Amino acid sequence: MRDELRALVRLAWPTSLGMLAFMGMNVVDTICVGQLGGAAQAAVSITNGWGLSGAVLAMGAVRAIEPIVAQSHGEGDREAAGQALVRMLVLCLPLSVLAGGWYLLAPLGLRWLGQPASILPFAAAYASVVAVSWPIALVTHTVRTFLQSLGIVRPAMMATLFGTVLKGPLNLLLMYGVGPIPPLGVAGAAWATVIVDLVVLALLLWAARDTLSAYWPGKPSLEPSHLAHLLRVGLPLGVQMGTEFWAFSLTAVMMGWIGEQAMAAHAAALNLSSVSFMLPLGVATAAAARVGHRFGAGEDWGPAARAALLLGVGTQLCSGAIFWFLGSWLVTPYSPDVDVRALAATLMPIAAAFQLFDGMQVIGFGVLRGAGDVRVPTIANLLGYYVFGLPFAYFLGVRGGGGPVAIWWGLSLGLGVVACFLLVRIRFVHRRGGVRVR
Repeated sequence: MRDELRALVRLAWPTSLGMLAFMGMNVVDTICVGQLGGAAQAAVSITNGWGLSGAVLAMGAVRAIEPIVAQSHGEGDREAAGQALVRMLVLCLPLSVLAGGWYLLAPLGLRWLGQPASILPFAAAYASVVAVSWPIALVTHTVRTFLQSLGIVRPAMMATLFGTVLKGPLNLLLMYGVGPIPPLGVAGAAWATVIVDLVVLALLLWAARDTLSAYWPGKPSLEPSHLAHLLRVGLPLGVQMGTEFWAFSLTAVMMGWIGEQAMAAHAAALNLSSVSFMLPLGVATAAAARVGHRFGAGEDWGPAARAALLLGVGTQLCSGAIFWFLGSWLVTPYSPDVDVRALAATLMPIAAAFQLFDGMQVIGFGVLRGAGDVRVPTIANLLGYYVFGLPFAYFLGVRGGGGPVAIWWGLSLGLGVVACFLLVRIRFVHRRGGVRVR
């Protein structure tokens, strides 16, 4: 157990830091675009929300290579790992067309949803450029997932950190223009995203060139049946990510029905929870790799699963304590409105309570991915969020007048159901040994 904890920490902290850096890019975008006015800022935020609601399926599908590569690495089969990488790189093209195409539909979708006409020109300008970045983004995601599944995590961390540092100055340069570069406004922030994505991908490929060369198959096998198999593994993972993303998006819609202050308070508390979520998410990625390695090597992967869950409990108890005791102070920078800060402060103890469930569910998904169980866990999200959590949030929070507090208790209920389902599923799959994914 102690050796597994060390191995998990060694893999998890660079992964978590890289994910925090990726979040930092979104924060930089929000701050920079905010200088162009409220309509531009709202347009970028809601366009990304629209775009990611579809693109999340493609991002999840890419993770099909995670159990395949991890298990093949444990087995010592470089050929299988390399073939999985090449096949997913091929699939990135149609997946990026779907993701980018969904972004291009943002202006129509936002008009259909009744969004203010003032934001639609900004949304169209932003979406038309960001759509171009999706082939780059999915290739980067594929290479990053491949390396992390091998237990190589630092290249992605360093490349993402550099991209975060580059994003702010590049945003301002392209938004406002300098010398021969014309001011592009909100489209400038979108072009900055494309350029940063290219730089991050180039750095990642350069840093991992020896590993990629060693695993690249001499004769790639791209039969349609092999590509279809990858999609059969990946699409359930995309639905897993999608059902969670859509559930949290629906809670934001419920907050909008209550009022602007509820939306602002929800955004503040959710942003803080998202930051803390990067810790167990890093552990989950490490757990998928460690469980897959042990499974592929024919070893008992139970110690890796238990160590990951134990590490998750530790990180989430710390996060929960911070939210419980310092929640009122943490929400202060998010709004000058005293009422918004007060409402956000009432949500922080609930955020503290669901930290444990949130950590257990994401780590549970990671363990099961490593063990090759990719289809049944999707039921956990459908059950937890759409049978329990969201109905509770709607009927008590919106219809019953319980407000944001009741909606957040609905989220907690959903996360708790998901976490319990996955813990039971881990025990069941462990008794059966796991599932070989090739």
